[in-house]
Amino acid sequence: MHVVFSPVTDDELLRLSGLNPGWRFERDDRGATIVSPNFSEGGAKSGEAFGQLRDYARGGAGGRAFDASAGFTLSSGAVRSPDASWISAERIAAMPMHDRVRFWRVCPDVIIEVASSSDAWADVCAKIDMYAGEGARFAVALDPIARRSYTRGDAPPGLALDFDAIFDA
Repeated sequence: MHVVFSPVTDDELLRLSGLNPGWRFERDDRGATIVSPNFSEGGAKSGEAFGQLRDYARGGAGGRAFDASAGFTLSSGAVRSPDASWISAERIAAMPMHDRVRFWRVCPDVIIEVASSSDAWADVCAKIDMYAGEGARFAVALDPIARRSYTRGDAPPGLALDFDAIFDA
């Protein structure tokens, strides 16, 4: 279920998040707030996805992995929080410091979205298309119920995601 409110500032988005632990707040490109809770099962699956990206970063790829609580400001002005994401060290180093405050102004290199039972698969795939359009080099939607995936782009060298481990988390 999505409840949409009208435009909010970054400060208001942060305050809403702080006052409502366990809920996910994002802002779309029109400035509307998107609110959705993360079910327990989904949290375990997105946690596994984050863990795989964290291990990839620590295993020699460098860069940084982010969990579902990290928001990023996209070129459209939307603030989105992928279930799991990764940004290369080179891209982080190239970002001006003023873009690395609050909601970083960047689309991560790798995005993973895990569909929950309340998500329409077409909507999750559309989100992946949006991330690809915003510059994600590799974006993945996973549907644990149907055990299917939708990908855009190519995984960076050395990244081999274990979809079954995410499905089964």
